Amino acid sequence: MFFNTKQLSYYYIIVKNQKGPFWLLLHGFMGSHNDFLTIAKQLPGTVIIPDLLGHGQSSHSGTLADFSIEHQADDLVELITSITFQKVNVLGYSMGGRLALSLALRHPQIVQKLFLESSTAGIADNHERKARLLNDQKLARRLQEDSLKNFVNFWENLSLFSSQKKLPIHLQSFVRSQRLKQSNQGLVNSLLGMGTGTMPNYWDKLKTLNTETILFAGELDPKFKKITTQMQHLLPHSDHFIVNNAGHNIHLEQPKQFTKLILKRG
Repeated sequence: MFFNTKQLSYYYIIVKNQKGPFWLLLHGFMGSHNDFLTIAKQLPGTVIIPDLLGHGQSSHSGTLADFSIEHQADDLVELITSITFQKVNVLGYSMGGRLALSLALRHPQIVQKLFLESSTAGIADNHERKARLLNDQKLARRLQEDSLKNFVNFWENLSLFSSQKKLPIHLQSFVRSQRLKQSNQGLVNSLLGMGTGTMPNYWDKLKTLNTETILFAGELDPKFKKITTQMQHLLPHSDHFIVNNAGHNIHLEQPKQFTKLILKRG
């Protein structure tokens, strides 16, 4: 199905299970709605899974303002309210977690619970944010000048994803196939429009978020263990779980543990 704004189109699917709450699941960079299908089938209620802009079957072109994290958060609220007027549980992974946080801060009235997997509130330090922006721009140039296959090869060898090399071959192949289905231009717009270096610094707003928030980090992901611990200290109504034998992508690497924790809190 497609949800159309004036300029953009979001592809999404709905998974309907037994009675329960509404859910919105938001994938990470180079992912798609397919990333959450296994999890979605185990959640009670109605699960909405969009392809974020620049990914999958959603729009790959538009202005950088269209691709901004705030603009996409507002678009997703329009998508949700076109389906239900109930509050929704929002789960976001990595890039999708940053978007989920933006949505909860901008539209707290629509979020029942917030689940953030291996995500961040942005970058508080101005110099570090500028350095990250330059790195995002460098990655975008790489996508513009090289093949998608070469970029995927580079991306898969980042230390952040090293634990995924221990996954069964069929899972590694699935993740790689999802990445290779993307478009260079869509990923460029995503990086430049909603990259960590571009998004607002939400750290100083965490203390104002009254939504119940559950944070997850993988035991094998030291960077995001530290970040999510810092976030949990600032969020007034939050819990924090470190998932054993998981790296950055917990729902892929330890789906049973991850789903069990979500069901416990959802």
